[in-house]
Amino acid sequence: MADDAPGTAAPTVENGGPGTTTIADRVGEQISRQTALDIEGVLRHRGSMGLITGADYPKVSIDMSAAHPRVQVSIAVRWPTQITTVAQEVRAQVHHELARLAGVTPHRVDVTIAEFVPGEQPSTRRVQ
Repeated sequence: MADDAPGTAAPTVENGGPGTTTIADRVGEQISRQTALDIEGVLRHRGSMGLITGADYPKVSIDMSAAHPRVQVSIAVRWPTQITTVAQEVRAQVHHELARLAGVTPHRVDVTIAEFVPGEQPSTRRVQ
């Protein structure tokens, strides 16, 4: 009967009730990979070792079981590209999108520029 005393109520449960939500590492990797590809200058690219390993860029490593995971992103960029600007954009956007889509705030996002891929170069040949 103490539970029926004035001023007491049944406890309310926020966010849909008890239970756990587990986000697989692969989901964090996919969010991060797609986010990186959305940045101007970042390319989907199979590097020289990719022919052997089957791995493409961008490559992402993340442990989603950590409260604030460390994210490692390796990317290929188009030549010529201002790589420090691209790395900063990838870092900021991956951080933002993981927080927005998965509710996870990374401790840090490390970006490695692993490959430079030559873009189409304008012809320097003159017609006379």
